[in-house]
Amino acid sequence: MTGPRAAAHVGARAVTEDEVQARVTALRRGPLATRLPRPGTADARNLRRWVVQLLTYEAVIEDAAATMGLVTEQPHRRREFNLSAALSTGGVTAAVLASLPVAMAVYDRITAHITVPPSEVRAYYDRNRDEHPDPYEKARPAIAHELRRAAADRHFALWLEHRHAMTVTLHPGFEHPADPRHADATHRH
Repeated sequence: MTGPRAAAHVGARAVTEDEVQARVTALRRGPLATRLPRPGTADARNLRRWVVQLLTYEAVIEDAAATMGLVTEQPHRRREFNLSAALSTGGVTAAVLASLPVAMAVYDRITAHITVPPSEVRAYYDRNRDEHPDPYEKARPAIAHELRRAAADRHFALWLEHRHAMTVTLHPGFEHPADPRHADATHRH
């Protein structure tokens, strides 16, 4: 007897077609269901491919959390994004940070060393006086926080993409939506 078919592998862990279908079904029952493509269409197949991306990125984070000893019974915080922040962070990365509680613990560990030199904070302030009319010393903490967050987001996204590329194998029919090898590839970066 064989088990469920794999849509992808993350290291030795299989992400099954059943897991993919369960997530798609949950989305179709959720508050954004009316915005999703009709089943059986090319866009619906690409939705399924996007869900595989999300599930594999979640598995990469879960594996990293286990390796780092971050899997505990304690709840972890989630990150909230507006559309602009999600787009600048990267859609799948933002989705994982927003939906998978342990992802922020991994994010914190991976980005703990990220700093922004005071000269960059000052240069940003000088270039953006229209956005920061307050004196530099008053504006500095918020600017430093914003620049550090942006640098940390970039660092984490690159780390996650690299880790994903090194550990994930996507099976036929579950390729990235932009992969030109499948007929439904309309998504472009």
